[in-house]
Amino acid sequence: MTGGSAANGATRTAVVVGGGHNGLVAALRLARAGVAVTVVEQGGEPGGCVWTERHPGGVLVERGAFEHAGIRPLADELGLAEFGLRYVEHPVIAGFLFGDGERRVFRTDAEQTAAAFAPDDRAAYLELVERGQALFGMLGTFAEPPTLTRLAAVLAPLRGGDELFRALLMPAETVLDATLSDPYLRAALALQASHAQVPAFAPGSGLFAYLLPISHGSPGARPVGGSRALIDALVAALRAAGGSIRLGAAVAELRGPGAASGPAGERPVVSLADGDTLTADAVICTLGLPRTVALLADEAPALRSAARGLHSGHFNVSELTVTLVADRPFDLSLPDRDAVWYALGTPDDPRRGFGEIIAGRLPSAPWSMVAEVAQPDGAGGALWLSSVVPLRRADGRAWTPELERAAAERLVDHVAAVLGADLRAHLVDVVVSGPATWANRVGGDGNPNHLDNTLDQLFGWRPPGHAAGATELPWLFLAGAGQHPGGGLSGTSGLAAADAALAAIGRGGAAGSTPGKARGRRRGRVGAFGGGLAAEASGLWRGLRAYRSLRTGALR
Repeated sequence: MTGGSAANGATRTAVVVGGGHNGLVAALRLARAGVAVTVVEQGGEPGGCVWTERHPGGVLVERGAFEHAGIRPLADELGLAEFGLRYVEHPVIAGFLFGDGERRVFRTDAEQTAAAFAPDDRAAYLELVERGQALFGMLGTFAEPPTLTRLAAVLAPLRGGDELFRALLMPAETVLDATLSDPYLRAALALQASHAQVPAFAPGSGLFAYLLPISHGSPGARPVGGSRALIDALVAALRAAGGSIRLGAAVAELRGPGAASGPAGERPVVSLADGDTLTADAVICTLGLPRTVALLADEAPALRSAARGLHSGHFNVSELTVTLVADRPFDLSLPDRDAVWYALGTPDDPRRGFGEIIAGRLPSAPWSMVAEVAQPDGAGGALWLSSVVPLRRADGRAWTPELERAAAERLVDHVAAVLGADLRAHLVDVVVSGPATWANRVGGDGNPNHLDNTLDQLFGWRPPGHAAGATELPWLFLAGAGQHPGGGLSGTSGLAAADAALAAIGRGGAAGSTPGKARGRRRGRVGAFGGGLAAEASGLWRGLRAYRSLRTGALR
């Protein structure tokens, strides 16, 4: 990569490490701002855990992220329809099917949703909606993501603020038990809360009790042609803006100007495993912070200290995605065939299952997300299942494709029993993505998140000291899935890091200058997130909603 710094009027340059959706969003933002940007991706295709394959015979198979409600507003704003991206909307944002036939359905309209609940719970549920909107609306007033102590100081003098802050410290189960009487409704909200990869019985998970209640207002959405359509549109838009992608390009080292070891240079250098080097004014890394630090030649004491202070996988949760391929469409008689449904035997299954996962065992009654994958005419059928498994097994065995397959078979049988359906009729194949698969595809140990979503690693402490994407190294910016609590399909981390990088190498600014605050680009209702660092706290609302997009894998 060639090009001088903005200080002498030459083209500004950037390298983005990682070709997942966050990396592509960041690169597109930079390219459209006039930066010469290159994405380097170690794999053979972009997308990371946004992963769609075409099975022999033409059936579309989703192996990763599925629901796109979290990123749909950003896709519209980026004009990705111009590059072929089309969405099908559906009014059910989440549905829950229990083994005894009970159902709890959450629709776009909150009032319509509550009207179907037991009389005693209708007003209580709408109160959860109101409290959640107030909380996340308040977060949007901060110029930068607040630490928990700053949040407490703001809430304390407000009417009801102290009680709301106390709710954040509680287990999500406690918040729900104190509000709702219906055990099926409580189980639905608690299961959605656990998508933060923190069990609903854990202290400090109270924030996530509001994940479903704040999701009303926007319909669910899936891209026509599978999730890969999003990646294809981002790549096409990036190339149209002048950006480029290098595949099979693993990074060996990141070095800033004047690094203590090795040859000193005037600009940051990205060294690739094949011996090639790229120089740039800014580097955006979408890897987790520990992996990023391992690549750094610079001393960066604050970054290294932050990496040591992180914890990931504390609750031992990893993910298992299974797609059943059949020679004809599945017929499950779901109320909305385009929506994502949760199949669970009893309301107690998630609580017991997370305890078993912490102990390293497979859940005895594995709940699962269930959705039909839309197919081209005559292509057959595919049913997508997504559940959780322990990252580290109690038997000490490392995950292998064979162990993933065995866990998948258990899951299929249990979901079939809950749904009262023969899922093996007309079956052609079972495609499995588990911890070993994800470790191989995106690196790391197979943990779907770069760090745990616990209170000590949220808001302005995520990661500690670097919540806005900028770092102590004025040329390095972070955009990993764990950088923002919207570790799912939202693009939040990529957009924030790109804005921070643009502030550092902005028009007329010198390369490597201290990052400033990027200007906001748009404003709107609570949940529409504005641009730049000033709106990153508002992005928390949108990012948390993205957990229901099923964030399979460490979206890089």
